[in-house]
Amino acid sequence: MSRPVAFKRVVVVGLGLLGGSLALALRKRKLAKHIVALGRDMGRLKPARAAGMVDEISVDLECVKGADLIVLCGPFKLFEAQLKVIAKVAPAGCLVTDVGSVKGPDVTRWHKAAGALTFVASHPMAGGERTGWRHGKAELFEGAAVLLTPLRQTRRAAVLRLGLLWQALGADVALTTPENHDRLVARVSHLPHAAAFALASAVAQGGRVDDFAYAGKGWFDSTRVAASDPELWSDIFLHHPQRLDAGLKAVEAQVKQLRRLIKAGKPAALQVWLKKAAAFRQATEGKPR
Repeated sequence: MSRPVAFKRVVVVGLGLLGGSLALALRKRKLAKHIVALGRDMGRLKPARAAGMVDEISVDLECVKGADLIVLCGPFKLFEAQLKVIAKVAPAGCLVTDVGSVKGPDVTRWHKAAGALTFVASHPMAGGERTGWRHGKAELFEGAAVLLTPLRQTRRAAVLRLGLLWQALGADVALTTPENHDRLVARVSHLPHAAAFALASAVAQGGRVDDFAYAGKGWFDSTRVAASDPELWSDIFLHHPQRLDAGLKAVEAQVKQLRRLIKAGKPAALQVWLKKAAAFRQATEGKPR
């Protein structure tokens, strides 16, 4: 793999967990000469600059002037409007990408809004339940899958350059269509998050938080992502309700099956069901991407 040329001016739009981790990773690997954090509140951005995470902070989209890489790291519902403004200020041909976890038909709209900019949609399968740049890690993308979802008209050279950048940050890069991205991610990410939220909500009906002073890893492993940002995940769940509903129906069917097996009191049948689930989980452990 050839090493990508370092970018001169990188603007990270939205300095949350992913944006902060990206800034740290770029700095650690010396892939950006100047990193700008663009946000909505200077008070929240100043500590990030003081900590050395970024070189410059701004609340004005004019800061994209002279940028050769812009990464949209905020809510995906803002991307189209942001791109329309950025396209008027940033240099023509500037590479623009995102870290959003939904794609589908939105990618076409983002391409159109980007105008003369070079937009390549991407999604690093990395993150965590804690939000904010203070939880950023330079190693967050190491070993993570990154899905690039270019359209037919997307410049191949830009796709290659972005792919090389993600690889330089330690990620495993794969290409797919925006539609297949949403099908895949709904199954391997969005449904597990929905199930974790549902499990946490069901257990919460007992109302005794003190009980969990005695909880083991089973509780924390199975519900960790249920501590994630509700605003972000409500947007994600509503992005493709039909896919998510189909997955939740499948979960409901399996819960009903489990209840029947337990009620029947037959260990052999219950063990067959458990073995199938365990075998599938074990088969996905360390699965090559």
